[in-house]
Amino acid sequence: MNRILDFDDKNMYVVVEPYVSFAQVQAEAQKRGLNCHVIAAGCQPSFLARMTSVQGTNTQAISHGWSGRNLLGVEWVLPTGDILRLGALGSGAGWFSGDGPGPSLRGIMRGSAGASGGLGVFTKCAAHLHPWPGPSEMEIKGISPYYETVVPPLFKYLMYEWPTWEECADALYKIGEAGIAFAMHKTAGPGTHGATISGSNNEFYEQYQKHPEWQLPWVSYAIVLAGNSEQEQEYQLKVLERIMGETGGKYLPLSDDPTWRNRDYLNMIRMCFVPRTAFRCTGAFACPLQGMESIQHTTFGLSLDKEFRRKYDARDVLGDDGTNNMWGVPFEGGHWSIFECGHFYDPADKHSFKGMEEMMQEGKEIGIKTPLGPFLLGTGDEGAREYGPLRYNFHKWMQKVKKTFDPNLASDPSNYIWPDDK
Repeated sequence: MNRILDFDDKNMYVVVEPYVSFAQVQAEAQKRGLNCHVIAAGCQPSFLARMTSVQGTNTQAISHGWSGRNLLGVEWVLPTGDILRLGALGSGAGWFSGDGPGPSLRGIMRGSAGASGGLGVFTKCAAHLHPWPGPSEMEIKGISPYYETVVPPLFKYLMYEWPTWEECADALYKIGEAGIAFAMHKTAGPGTHGATISGSNNEFYEQYQKHPEWQLPWVSYAIVLAGNSEQEQEYQLKVLERIMGETGGKYLPLSDDPTWRNRDYLNMIRMCFVPRTAFRCTGAFACPLQGMESIQHTTFGLSLDKEFRRKYDARDVLGDDGTNNMWGVPFEGGHWSIFECGHFYDPADKHSFKGMEEMMQEGKEIGIKTPLGPFLLGTGDEGAREYGPLRYNFHKWMQKVKKTFDPNLASDPSNYIWPDDK
């Protein structure tokens, strides 16, 4: 169950079994001039698992989309033991489409976040690949944890800040409409600075005293441009310069620091630093404020976090690495966006753990009242029941699906939904 079964270079898709990782797919795809998005959890997870379940947010989402939008044909073993083949595969026509002919079951099988094991298992899936104008093999230098690569020709890594979140949102919309970004994300996700630049917490602390510029501005994003020619790259840079002029965007000189640039670029393409960036500082993090909606929802949600976290900082609940720990990405040309304000806490410290529980509950209440959209908080049995009544009672429809596809309750419902209200 760990094989790449097929690469269709012409139609740009790959077919895999469950134990193939994102890193494996991306390495093989780039040899063919293709690329896959790599989810924000890192390059080590199962490619199939994250295509068929959970959102699959990623730094390349502005050009590549999210996991559910890249999924094509699927082989699905239902809780009853029946094998269901979705899309073109069900008609013996190959893996190229996950829908039709006739009514599509993609929404039942996948939806926004998938069933996470609550509706059977998936044994094979196909997913869309995207053009890759970079080298057939990324040259990785250094030893763990000091990996980096050189930004290749026709690629640019840039960081910008804006005076206000409103101007930032305007810039994100315009960048999306122009179609010039290959990858893009909010700077300073959980632990990004310390773990990307240094090999340990102690080293980061020592270096941070020497480099105050590492504390990036709150209202800032990193952008990767990728051209197929010098002329295209020149066009992308001119368009970006004009957008920054119209929205008050200011170039951050830290973009020119070779260590920062080469390591963060590598992370934006491969997401290979994520496990240590998110967990090295204190051992855990959580996202009290989060949302999945429009870019304006995202920038508004991010704007709330500075004041929101202040009282928890004052109570010494959070681990402070000197950064703002907010992250987010726009999807598919800016038509959609997510954000998550990930804050460190110490799971071994009772005061810190309890304080984060309080912060999570308060963040959830803010998200409901604002509203910001639930993102991951709306998944699983508890999340679906809490947010369902606010969104067309979607939990009721999930229960009907569960009863229909799993009448004997053979699959674990806890990460999906229990079929009754008891």
